[in-house]
Amino acid sequence: MGHPLRPGSAQDHHPRRPHPLSARLPRFDETVQYDVIRDTLMPEEQIDGVYASDSAGIALCGITNRRVILLDTAFPGGRAALITAPYSRITTVSYVSAEDEPIFSNTVAIQVGRTFYEVTCRGPEQAAEIHDLITWHLID
Repeated sequence: MGHPLRPGSAQDHHPRRPHPLSARLPRFDETVQYDVIRDTLMPEEQIDGVYASDSAGIALCGITNRRVILLDTAFPGGRAALITAPYSRITTVSYVSAEDEPIFSNTVAIQVGRTFYEVTCRGPEQAAEIHDLITWHLID
């Protein structure tokens, strides 16, 4: 029995999956957001994507070849925190949906240790990009 496929996706028979967005990297919505993530890069680190979030706390999600960077604007004390999550510390990435919503929703949860960070995207396509980029790095 085969694995269920996301609607519109094709089954991949190659031993190693290509990068999900290799034809159009880096992906970003606004230059200002891209600049925030770019200014945090370490040597030999490259941006895969930068995504704005409509979540109450996480305002920005940056994905690089080495880590996920989250801008948490609901940090205690009315402060903001720029959070680094190396792929070695990310345990799961998942879609989050309500009972009446499709499973491939606008929200992605990233688990770092015991903490979950929710990123609510502008649409299911952006959520799929975040989910697939992180998953690709976790299983690569």
